[in-house]
Amino acid sequence: MQTQERSTSPNQTEDTFFTKIGNTKPFFKAAFEGEPGTGKSWTAALVAIGLHKKINSKKPIVLIDTEKASKFLIPLFQEHGIEAMVRETHSLADLVKAMKLCSEGYSDIMVIDSITHIWMDFQEAYKRKLNRQTFQIQDWMAIKSEWNKYFSIPLVQSPLHILATGRVSDRMEQEIDEDGRKEFTKTGVKMQAEKNAAYEFDVLVLMERHELIQRKKREVWRQSIVLKGRGNLLDGAVFKNPTYEDFAPAIDAVIKNPVAARFNYAEQDAGELIKTEEDKRKWVQEKKRWLEEIEGYLVSIWPSSSAAEKKNKTDALEYAFNTRSWSAIEMMTPEILEDGYERVREFAQKKIAEAKGELPPEPTAQEKFDKDLRDSKDEKPKRTSTKGKEEKGGK
Repeated sequence: MQTQERSTSPNQTEDTFFTKIGNTKPFFKAAFEGEPGTGKSWTAALVAIGLHKKINSKKPIVLIDTEKASKFLIPLFQEHGIEAMVRETHSLADLVKAMKLCSEGYSDIMVIDSITHIWMDFQEAYKRKLNRQTFQIQDWMAIKSEWNKYFSIPLVQSPLHILATGRVSDRMEQEIDEDGRKEFTKTGVKMQAEKNAAYEFDVLVLMERHELIQRKKREVWRQSIVLKGRGNLLDGAVFKNPTYEDFAPAIDAVIKNPVAARFNYAEQDAGELIKTEEDKRKWVQEKKRWLEEIEGYLVSIWPSSSAAEKKNKTDALEYAFNTRSWSAIEMMTPEILEDGYERVREFAQKKIAEAKGELPPEPTAQEKFDKDLRDSKDEKPKRTSTKGKEEKGGK
């Protein structure tokens, strides 16, 4: 059987739905997690300063300070001649507003220090809102949904470089010893934030404090371990007293060769895929309506049960739906039935004109547009198999 080649016309949906791959998000997002005193804030500030110089920004760096500790960074910003503005807050509402203002042009770079306090305060705000002391299971779904809406999605989509810090807690797993007793064992650490927060960043860094004492000599340093780096850049890298230069390769990869988003279609609402009981009822009613329209129109044109008019009716169905079986047509969707109804009318007008020895009436501009639209869609439904037997006529 000869197969029909897929059209590559520029009018085809796939040619405008997809776009050539490119860097449509040239904004660096990184998180530095660790215990107290591991250098999270200092390292984030150093990276922010280096990034500020890299992109030649003329705007201030914005600090969201949850610990009122940004004053210790003043000498660092003064040393590099960079203005820094601060908002001391624990509120997610303030962070949302700050991200909006910065995205609209106030700043190119934001440092959130720390995300842990924002997350904890958001949970407390939820309790206050509902006048509760503890959470119920169903509350977590609402909390995570709102956090995703107001933090996670804006974090990823904002045209803004964002660096965040976060505290850590132990990651514990239950094990069974040789005597069959259950015990919890520390297997690592995790950021104290919404559990999926770490996934949103391009780079995730674990900060550690190290100390070495040899006789009278004592050395203290901070060490960073790259737990996650997109594109395998820096993934697993370890740096002693890290600076901007250590993370520069990952930053360069994120911001180089930026291109504007070129999608011709707005993102579709996934809710359209979810069918409620009301949607199902409407679908059934719409299907019933078009079946009645088709049947009623055929009867109005050829009302008798003569062999000739019965043949005209089944020929019209064949022309419109590529089947002569009414049972097969009843299985079709409302969209197919609607298009088929217009083809039935088109066929009927041709037959009437032939009977009168006339040419079919010239279609109006709207009818021509509708026909071109129908013809641009997928092929008509294929005939169902009848195992060589001729299908019986429909209505």
